[in-house]
Amino acid sequence: MSFLPEEDQEFLGENGIDYQELTEKMPDGNERRGVLFPGFSFPGDLRVMNGGSLARVEACDLLIVIPDEYATTRLDSFYTIPKLKRADGGDPQNANVDSTLFGKTWQFWSRHLDVNDWRVGIDGLRTFISYIRGELRSA
Repeated sequence: MSFLPEEDQEFLGENGIDYQELTEKMPDGNERRGVLFPGFSFPGDLRVMNGGSLARVEACDLLIVIPDEYATTRLDSFYTIPKLKRADGGDPQNANVDSTLFGKTWQFWSRHLDVNDWRVGIDGLRTFISYIRGELRSA
């Protein structure tokens, strides 16, 4: 059974977006939920380290952790594999920490929407994915 709201499931299905719902037990006994978007394509000029040199990349695995109170609680931050770099080889702003989630090490992109940027009953994965594409494009 899906933990995503029906609106998100419809958006993803209607747009042919490949995704997987993930869950894992936390040490405190609670459960963490996330949505993985394998091969997530994005515009921009980000790179990966490949054999000692930087190579342009236009897709990555994207992870969004889904909070317990979603969709009345806004989505916050995101994670990528592989580790993405700017064209100059530096880390994108606020994306220089690794986090282990769902058995993998992810690049953590610390991004926080203002309370007024999340409209309960209107915003969901559709708007957050658009936001992420903008963040990756401008990184």
